[in-house]
Amino acid sequence: MKTRKNNLRHYRELKGLTQQQVADYLGFKSTDRISRWEAGLTYPHVRNLFKLGVLFELHAEELYSEKEF
Repeated sequence: MKTRKNNLRHYRELKGLTQQQVADYLGFKSTDRISRWEAGLTYPHVRNLFKLGVLFELHAEELYSEKEF
């Protein structure tokens, strides 16, 4: 399975948040989706992508930019 590079984990850790805190913010009961997103196995729905941008205080496209940390 091909993975998709992203900066989700970097920005989550930069904000000092756990996967559970992000899952709670998005209304998920578990961290399964967050984990798969960070691993690059799946993409968040566009609605969740924009919510992550708000949470991390950045433009949503920065989460999947070419810039890696």
